[in-house]
Amino acid sequence: MTTRPRLATPSVVSGRVGDAVQRPDAALKTRGDFPYSSDLQVEGMLWGATVRSPHPYARIVSIDAEEPRSMPGVKAVLTHEDVPGHNVYGLEIEDQPVLAVDVVRYWGEAVALVAADHPERARRAAHAVRVEYEVLAPLTDPEAALTDGAPRLHPDGNITRRIKIRHGDQNPRADVVVTGEYEVGMQDQAPLGPESGLAIPDAEGGVDLYIATQWLHVDRSQLAGCLGLPPEKVRLTMAGVGGAFGAREDLSMQAHACMLALQTGRPVKIVYGRAESFVGHVHRHPARLRYEHGATRDGELVYVKARIMLDGGAYASSSTAVIANACCFAVGPYECPNATIDGWVVYTNNPPCGAMRGFGSVQNCYAHEAQMDKLAAALGMDPIELRIRNALETGSSLITGQVVDGPVPVAELLRRVQRMANRCAAGSATPWGSRTWATPKVSTITRPRG
Repeated sequence: MTTRPRLATPSVVSGRVGDAVQRPDAALKTRGDFPYSSDLQVEGMLWGATVRSPHPYARIVSIDAEEPRSMPGVKAVLTHEDVPGHNVYGLEIEDQPVLAVDVVRYWGEAVALVAADHPERARRAAHAVRVEYEVLAPLTDPEAALTDGAPRLHPDGNITRRIKIRHGDQNPRADVVVTGEYEVGMQDQAPLGPESGLAIPDAEGGVDLYIATQWLHVDRSQLAGCLGLPPEKVRLTMAGVGGAFGAREDLSMQAHACMLALQTGRPVKIVYGRAESFVGHVHRHPARLRYEHGATRDGELVYVKARIMLDGGAYASSSTAVIANACCFAVGPYECPNATIDGWVVYTNNPPCGAMRGFGSVQNCYAHEAQMDKLAAALGMDPIELRIRNALETGSSLITGQVVDGPVPVAELLRRVQRMANRCAAGSATPWGSRTWATPKVSTITRPRG
């Protein structure tokens, strides 16, 4: 019996910086022969499925798994009582259960697991698990999470982290002041490859997991605790990754596949569909931002005040780092002698949020750049010139007090982009340089009247 799945053959790429080399996976991907994590298989493997909550907030009254356990082809049905180690995990705060115990905190939270000899049998068995809920009123507004009357979603309350930055004069005066309120919705990374992996138990009580992830070693340390195993008995191998963008920093199906494999003594594969993928990984934090910018009549920033509220959803993930980024870089790439920044990331009954490209600095960028445009309009100044006038440079201090000692070509980049835009507007160049592109032929279709 094959006990290892087929993976891409390791290869060594040699050359010097600047050399044109062929990517080792180029031919495989071009032929459609590259083994992504969802393609993995071995003989005798089972298929795993997850029972998920249909409510954003509810108490679990009971779980009845008798019917699915008696269904043909079903080899295991697991609940929180079957978690062999710690039933919590998390990147920075261990607050998320492997399987929900007495309460579910978001729509789609994992409640039970099923393993069967066919994926359709696994899905039907998961559907047959009967969970009785006492539905509670969900907390979906992050501002409401700070009020005294809000339900406490976690033992320590609803505030995951608060950041307070005070830089320079806290009572500055400016000639021109602009304010604005901004809102950024939740975003999903939507990688083409869904969450998937294959767990294979060994004869000594350990497990090999073939998985698409961003952090093999961080995954292993969390898994070892959840499985109640020493780290050396939890071995992870990187499988083909079909996109990540931050969505694969957290655990998704890793512990579930390993639990089912250890329970049944057989390899277990789990592959999420697109709908399940949306609740199986974290998202970009929704944000509400309130800003005030003050400047001199010449366009020099005097101060920035900001209030940043991030909705972290049901569990912490990397929220503590995201709010730190949002606050530390709240004024953007500009010199700012005075700043008053207050930020919160809170728990709600919305889906968990975590890493997504540039996390924290993307939400605030929308706000502080809109503010710079407002400020330029109020001053009657070109918006690019306003940015150049206030651009960070080597030796500048951030609002945290950190001195930037490396290259900071903000002004140079703005001037280059401005020149490029001017050439494009004049019709002398394309955004890609002097290269011209053929104009595609367009056919005209005449539709008959009547």
